[in-house]
Amino acid sequence: MKFPSAATFLETDQLAAFGAGRLGYFRAFEREEALRQFPDAKGVKTAEKLWGLFGADGTLLLLTENRTSIFFKAMEEDLKTVTLH
Repeated sequence: MKFPSAATFLETDQLAAFGAGRLGYFRAFEREEALRQFPDAKGVKTAEKLWGLFGADGTLLLLTENRTSIFFKAMEEDLKTVTLH
């Protein structure tokens, strides 16, 4: 049996609102990409890979060199996490 995806029924903003305060996603960034997207992150040390945690609406909650920090921040915010590929 094939199930329709949530995107079939929800607009992007509705999907973001559905997960607000409950879901977060994380992804890895190469250092240069992270600095282009988040210029204020220049204070982050020299790691080549950075990790970002975002709210369901795309708001950046944390940018860090340490992947484990993502999960601690998500627990602090009571968020369930999913990865973004």
